[in-house]
Amino acid sequence: MASVSNPQGAVPRTMLTRPQLALVLHALALIAILLVLVPILTSALGTTGYLIVFALYWIGFCSPVIAIHALPHRSPRLFSEKLARRDWFVPLLLLVQVVAVAAVALAPNTALLTTPGVMLAALFAILNGPLEETAWRGGFMTRFADRPRLGFWLGWLLFSAWHIPLTLSHGVIFDGGGMGLVASAALLGLLWNWIAWRTGSVFWVGLAHALTNLASFWILFDRSGFV
Repeated sequence: MASVSNPQGAVPRTMLTRPQLALVLHALALIAILLVLVPILTSALGTTGYLIVFALYWIGFCSPVIAIHALPHRSPRLFSEKLARRDWFVPLLLLVQVVAVAAVALAPNTALLTTPGVMLAALFAILNGPLEETAWRGGFMTRFADRPRLGFWLGWLLFSAWHIPLTLSHGVIFDGGGMGLVASAALLGLLWNWIAWRTGSVFWVGLAHALTNLASFWILFDRSGFV
């Protein structure tokens, strides 16, 4: 069988391009560093250490990924709220998801909820939802536009895995425990991945992510005594 020549400079399909590899390595470095920092910071500083972890995550991962990988070569649709006719169900599906998560999280814990807790949760949700969606979904959709299947699964796997270091936090009580945190991140991440890749936009998933975070962080902050 005659071999197919590889034009000079072409990247074999079995290999990642340099930008793709850089994005993957950045995510792996994030996970490795947080595996060390999370237990140290939360053990030494308690709940303040947990807040610092997220600040470092936003500054050291989300912001650079957005600036380097998501924005420069983004599709014009990346932040668009407009949907194709076939995607008319997306807002309804995400509304159902947000309401379901909020009901499961908040209904059994109404006695714990406080006004300072929801204010802190709202601040976190407004920052975390759009930043994560633009970095994880937007970054991988942009860099892996030529290999969508690989980008879809790599992005989902690494997004799920970055929650593992959070389970090592001291003094932070997760609803469902550490395994519940990782499992919920994986399930919701899979849904948000599917919608983002289908629509080519992070607008609707960013909104759903922020509203979901509002409920989950509210319970987390009040149960763990953040405020």
